[in-house]
Amino acid sequence: MIYPESKLVVGDNCGAKRVKCIKILKFSKSSGAKPMSLAVVSVRKVKKSKRIVKGEVCRGVLIRLKKSIQRDTGLSIKFSDNALILVDAKNVPIGSRLFGPIFKEFRFSDYPKLLSLAKTLL
Repeated sequence: MIYPESKLVVGDNCGAKRVKCIKILKFSKSSGAKPMSLAVVSVRKVKKSKRIVKGEVCRGVLIRLKKSIQRDTGLSIKFSDNALILVDAKNVPIGSRLFGPIFKEFRFSDYPKLLSLAKTLL
């Protein structure tokens, strides 16, 4: 699960590579963050010549977790990394492409733009 001080990979082409979680919005401290949780993060590593700078505080949506997630059908699914996508104040992604798969539960969320950018839903 994702807690404050966790290090995450950025799963889009916004310019940031690595981020560090500052706070997870609306979550239980005992269970940690779930997919589609909104997180406040600090940018730790960036690519050259992009509009995101190191040390900037941004918001992001968690798209992949190493922790196994149980679905209603009994199927459990997990990914090989913890990743998120940086979003602006209107929950629109900053980047124009997504790298890797995302959870199928995004179909029922408030992030329609993420679904259109995603190539694979698992």
